Amino acid sequence: MVTIQTSRFGQIDVSEDTFLTFPTGLVGFPAVQQFVVLDVAEDCHYQWFQAIKEPDLALIIIDVHCLDPEFPVEASDEAIAELEIRPTDPVLIMAVVTIPSGEPDRATANLRAPLVVNLRTRKGKQLILHESIPLHFPLLPEAESAQAEVLPVKETASV
Repeated sequence: MVTIQTSRFGQIDVSEDTFLTFPTGLVGFPAVQQFVVLDVAEDCHYQWFQAIKEPDLALIIIDVHCLDPEFPVEASDEAIAELEIRPTDPVLIMAVVTIPSGEPDRATANLRAPLVVNLRTRKGKQLILHESIPLHFPLLPEAESAQAEVLPVKETASV
């Protein structure tokens, strides 16, 4: 176990086996390359994507298949090679969630720039997809939006 410092959750212990490495970083954060996924709660689709060495960098993420079971990801041959994806490898595809301050009913997921992770190699890459894919996909139907809230972290995810 490794203890990491976070600004949202304080010090937390995580297994190095759960680290995800993004060799080219993320859009806007090219130097930040190691992350861990933290569960919010057992029955929650949302998770935290916490940078290992940057305590202030934690993003809310959601599996894109929770939003669209047929989500089309067309990764380039270069991205597939970079992630060392084999046909039998389990691959996780996550979207970064944005929740405007004080307006959780306007939460959206960025489907145009998903985070793709090869779970066998623990390597990831943020893809930039065709502009026809939504940059701001609304998450909550209007009737449910008043009840939305972001919950604190509960435990390290099993990704």
